[in-house]
Amino acid sequence: MRRLISSAVAVILAAGMSYAGPTLEIGGDSNCWIQVGGVIQPHFLYTDNGTDKEDFFLRRGRIMLTGQVKDGVKWFLETDAPNAGKNGVATSHVDIQDAFLDVRLHKCDLGEQWFKAGFILLPFSFESRAGATSLLGVDYNTEVIKLVNTFVWRDYGAELHGRVTDRFSYILGTYDGYDSAEGSKNPGAALRLTGHIAFNLLGKAEDGWFFSQERLGKGAPYISIGAGGDMQDKATLTYNTVTGTTNKTAVIKDSEAWVIDFQSGFAVKEVAGLGDVNITLNGGYYNWDNVSFKGDTMCVEGGVMAKRTMVTMKYSVQEPDGSANTEDFTAGLHYFLKGHNARAGVEYRWGDSPTTVLAGFQFLL
Repeated sequence: MRRLISSAVAVILAAGMSYAGPTLEIGGDSNCWIQVGGVIQPHFLYTDNGTDKEDFFLRRGRIMLTGQVKDGVKWFLETDAPNAGKNGVATSHVDIQDAFLDVRLHKCDLGEQWFKAGFILLPFSFESRAGATSLLGVDYNTEVIKLVNTFVWRDYGAELHGRVTDRFSYILGTYDGYDSAEGSKNPGAALRLTGHIAFNLLGKAEDGWFFSQERLGKGAPYISIGAGGDMQDKATLTYNTVTGTTNKTAVIKDSEAWVIDFQSGFAVKEVAGLGDVNITLNGGYYNWDNVSFKGDTMCVEGGVMAKRTMVTMKYSVQEPDGSANTEDFTAGLHYFLKGHNARAGVEYRWGDSPTTVLAGFQFLL
């Protein structure tokens, strides 16, 4: 615990930094530019009854390049060195985690429609499309996401995305189904179809590259209801050993999933002694049928922020068919030194999974 507190103090004291990446105009043209950014997220994890109870590691270390060739033609490239030092294992590789080109097809008073292609974060749900730098909690709710044939929820493909009026947004795409040496993708798999639509009862629907779980009161009040699907025929190929022999039989499995989810935020003005109070409530109900999980998962999380301090609570459940459920609760305390550009948080999780304490810090340039 002394080690955790010392690390937190050192990180917070070092948090005086610029809050916007530098932008370079090319050839003096304000419509042609490149912006450089970066994010550092050191984490400390304590796991009760774990083999290595205390673990201090770099959860994310990213360099981000955003550019525009001309109005309506944009691109994004991001690298990451994930989980460096986790479980005492040094990470010597740097991954290309996002790389895509986005071209505007149409623009009118009702909205804009875009075509994007490259290595893309799959648009299955609010959770899976959320940006890692604007999360409500310290990290993603990974326990409820059971996608297969992906690289950290990403895949090669192309998609249409946009907004129709301020109330409706959509992302619909077709993808290859990511194949890795450790994965079980079937070489004969069909193309993956993934999409998500959202309708805003209040506020403006998001239609950017990444969703924001915690908007820090911006755009409130808003209530966005979404639905998503992910499907790939003959997605995976695994082998079962025939009982009593060394023979193996091939098992080809389709992958299907759907989700109903929501995001919402509200602002309460001038609460006595606290100033403005921002309330965030997000959640999703998922159904999965693939090689890694068959059943349902659910997550609901909320946050209440006054000035720079936020308290969070989360409930998640995993309900595999034919097996016992796993229910977990998480409580968190977070401090925003400069919005998402410099923030710190600590969370305590208890329930059916091992009890953990997770502390995280974020520096975003």
